[in-house]
Amino acid sequence: MSVSNIAALLNQRYGFAFTAEQVRQSGRTASSTLFTASNAEGQAVEVELFDAGATADTDALGRELSEAEHPGTFQPRGAGISDEGQFFVLREAPSGSTLRSLIDDKRAAGTTFTNAEARDLLLPAAEAIDAYNREGHPEFVSRSIDPAQLLVQPAWSSVPVKMALVGPLAGGGETDAAATIDANRAAFRDLVSEMTGESTDAELARESGSCAGYLLALAGGAAAAVGTDGSTPVAPRPQDGYRKPPEPYAYGPTGEYTRPAVVKDRMNPWPWIIAVLVLLLIALGAFWWWWDNNRGEEWTGADAEIAQEYPQLVSERAGGKGWEDLVCESATPEAGQEGKIRCANEDLGVSVSKYVSQDTRDDVVPGRDEAVILGSGECMIDSYEVPEAYPPAFVMVPENKEQYLVVINGHESEDKRLGLPLCE
Repeated sequence: MSVSNIAALLNQRYGFAFTAEQVRQSGRTASSTLFTASNAEGQAVEVELFDAGATADTDALGRELSEAEHPGTFQPRGAGISDEGQFFVLREAPSGSTLRSLIDDKRAAGTTFTNAEARDLLLPAAEAIDAYNREGHPEFVSRSIDPAQLLVQPAWSSVPVKMALVGPLAGGGETDAAATIDANRAAFRDLVSEMTGESTDAELARESGSCAGYLLALAGGAAAAVGTDGSTPVAPRPQDGYRKPPEPYAYGPTGEYTRPAVVKDRMNPWPWIIAVLVLLLIALGAFWWWWDNNRGEEWTGADAEIAQEYPQLVSERAGGKGWEDLVCESATPEAGQEGKIRCANEDLGVSVSKYVSQDTRDDVVPGRDEAVILGSGECMIDSYEVPEAYPPAFVMVPENKEQYLVVINGHESEDKRLGLPLCE
């Protein structure tokens, strides 16, 4: 089929308005051709067109796919038969770098992933595999348990890795479900072993009975601290390096004040005493301000450059208070970043990252046609809302500082982002 036929299929059956110029052939598998359609409104989908027809009930498949919710995948949303008699699957358009490239980078550096890192990266994908196994469609993810089909998402995404090529196959109903489930779990364990450089733990494999269970058992627990209300805190966890601000010094005399006897014709001492106390309070207040703003270690390396570029946003020293009295700490840089500072409290968080280059930074954000443009003149900011983030989160990309990226998250982040001191 031509790109014009794919555009017509999407427009007529799914209500899109793609032109032929907005559709391109994006890949090829052993039994299908991949097409990607996208437009300036931010719509982006993938159509996998199989060489053969379907043996399954495509209407039933379409209903199942439209109702499925698996965040660890680029989700399939429909299936059908083209006018030419070929089976096709409609899904979210995939994006991101492959997990294979990340594994190769680790190997080139002479390191491997820890069990905890593998857990943090793969848990949403593992849960999706388990869900499709449980729902009786293990073949939907069989091709996807492959480092080449697992795509690493930008740093601000709530899901670190997503699976591509998820969905039904032409003639997929002929598979042995039980055997496919076993094969999926074995392939996933092999993937984890490739990432960590360790052999599969056969005992854990037997005891866990699922991909997510194996991953959690191997790493010793869940990926992140969870609040009592089931939410993940906005502020960094203690293990992320967050330090609680010291409690204020207790102020007041340590002994009991004894009023001197009144001497006739002596000047009343109280005004002087009050004046001294006022001066003492002012001095203590000034000292507290100085101590509160100068405690902690000086920023170093790329963190020092971040603090210099954004002095109104980041505190002068690590552990100090920055914008909105958020406590600022150095954070672990992610792939492509030279440095990262995180400022947060229990309700609001701001992360400022410095990338090795503008191209590296721009690779982790969508195209500018999806941005809300803020600011004017020499200070223009591209703002992106992070999809499916809770609490809400926004990525801020300053045009005049090519290597920097700011992420703000919290329930009031949509309004607070407008007050970020990015242009001062």
